Amino acid sequence: MKAVTINISLNPELAEFARMDSQARAFDSMSEYMRDLIRKRRQEQILADVALLEKAMAGAPPGDPSDEEMSAIYASVRARRKKKREGRL
Repeated sequence: MKAVTINISLNPELAEFARMDSQARAFDSMSEYMRDLIRKRRQEQILADVALLEKAMAGAPPGDPSDEEMSAIYASVRARRKKKREGRL
């Protein structure tokens, strides 16, 4: 995969922190340091998304809905749409 160059600007305090932290963690370059930070942030986001989905699914019944349940869901949606359209006219 071809690398993309991204330039960032940091104030002196952040730049010094990044230099010191990357050296303390024995990164070969500032690029490696930044890639590691981005990977960690991406993993945090994935975990947050999974937690949100798990929370949303916590109240859902196990398994796929039956044909009858799906028919009821579709009928409910159609009724709401019809009611909404009639309210606009």
